Amino acid sequence: MKNKLLGVNTPHFINIGDYIQALASAQFYPSIDGFIQREGLKEYNDEDSKIIMNGWYMHNAAHWPPSKKIHPLFIAFHINISQREKMLSSESISYLKKYEPIGCRDINTRDMLLEQGVNAYFSGCMTLTLGYKYKSTSRNNKIYFADPYVFVSKKLSYYLPKIPFFLYKFRKIAKISKKWYGGLTLQGLIKSTLFLQTYSQLFDEDILINSEFVSQAGTKGWPDKDTELLKLAETLVTQYAQAPLVITSRIHCALPCLGLETPVLFTMAKDTSVFSGCRLGGLKELFNIIEWNDGKLIPKFPLKGKLSINNHPKNKRDWVPLAQNLIKRAKQFFEN
Repeated sequence: MKNKLLGVNTPHFINIGDYIQALASAQFYPSIDGFIQREGLKEYNDEDSKIIMNGWYMHNAAHWPPSKKIHPLFIAFHINISQREKMLSSESISYLKKYEPIGCRDINTRDMLLEQGVNAYFSGCMTLTLGYKYKSTSRNNKIYFADPYVFVSKKLSYYLPKIPFFLYKFRKIAKISKKWYGGLTLQGLIKSTLFLQTYSQLFDEDILINSEFVSQAGTKGWPDKDTELLKLAETLVTQYAQAPLVITSRIHCALPCLGLETPVLFTMAKDTSVFSGCRLGGLKELFNIIEWNDGKLIPKFPLKGKLSINNHPKNKRDWVPLAQNLIKRAKQFFEN
């Protein structure tokens, strides 16, 4: 019996959050004997393999349910509503019942499975366990903005009133763009302008200009091998573990930071799409949230003065029992 990690190596778009989830699972593997691609689970025909089946299922549910040669542990399992019909087919439900109880990453997935008679519970995300191996005993002074939420409009009229701000703050905007986008690209300058103008409502300007900027997903510049993507995920997690504060719109940055006990603020729009919002039930309640609403950033926590390295809320602790149970189940899976 081999032990394999879930890979999500798509040719046109990489979300490093998928590999941060794989890294969380890898903490508990006695050995890693390769990867099985999520979009090829049904076609897998190599040696029998154990695999922790956490994460998003699926972009193409035609590849579901998995091969009989896969021996799964279902924890931190998310069914997206875009694939609901296939993922809740009679064939899929019969398959999932063989591996009950199903630990679900979000409340929405849990409720969908319970309605179908599957023994399911809310487990939270495997990334909450990253402190098991990667928690740091020291902090540096690098604040990280990892894909902070910035509203981008398709209407030209939205940008015209912002031109004077862009011209007045150009040097500072350019500095942010170079760090965030690697240069003075049109996209980078627009996003950096909106970022600086909006986030100045809650943060000191010096923090916004001098922080580190990270993008966890994209179409260009990413490694093309699972092992390299896993290594990149480990590098990011190590950086987050040493940070005094992280601000992000990515759940697979915010959840790892909770597990690492790194102070984190989660940014999101007040109105999210059903496609995205279905992932957040039970998870967003774990965060200190900054909400974007019609041009204003609204902290959903008590705040006096502007946010800084020394002025921010402590993380909530609701995630701790979830992480403890995830660790227990993952260990038992390989011990057995």
